[in-house]
Amino acid sequence: MLSLQELTVGFNGVVLFDKLSHEFSASSITSIRKSQLLDGSSTLLKCCAGILAPNDGSVAFKGTNIEELTDQQRFRHLSYCFEAGGMVSLFTIYNNLAMPLVYHNLYPKHEIEKRILHTSEELQISHLLDKEPLQLTDVQLRLVNLARALIVDADAIFIDELQSGMSRQIHNCVVSILRKQADRGKVVVMVTTSGDDDSFADQYLSINQGRLRAVS
Repeated sequence: MLSLQELTVGFNGVVLFDKLSHEFSASSITSIRKSQLLDGSSTLLKCCAGILAPNDGSVAFKGTNIEELTDQQRFRHLSYCFEAGGMVSLFTIYNNLAMPLVYHNLYPKHEIEKRILHTSEELQISHLLDKEPLQLTDVQLRLVNLARALIVDADAIFIDELQSGMSRQIHNCVVSILRKQADRGKVVVMVTTSGDDDSFADQYLSINQGRLRAVS
């Protein structure tokens, strides 16, 4: 479904990944276990989602370099869930969820409303829709970011450090939703950190010296 082909990524003379190749399969959840604070995992997810461009190499979605896709096509097929930020502070949560869908002209207004209400109910955040980002806790903001990523119904979703501080009830709810995404044939890739429960994943990777390594 999505493949990294000879990917080289670096900033300010520091190389994070050098000629990295890997394939993420459909119908699977992959946990990239964060080994250290600055291991490049978040940067890698952003490259996969088309938010950051690699220095060299490519990311291919169903055989097509994602840099050849339009912004609308990338948004439609590749979805990214921020760990923090990503919200317009003066907008309500509802408008934050609706804005990217309106901007990319993916769905009519009634369909956007339907998707927002359905996803918010699934994630148990319907009561937050009329609030503003500054009124939310860190956990609530991460759930809203997840909702925004899910509403698109993309083929691949990349999730950056979602779990910290979540109650068991919320965690179980999120796991159930992500499992449904994978069972529908989607790619789910998440960065997890020490203390996170990723027992529901199908594949486990870590980043070591700029390479993705399988771990048990």
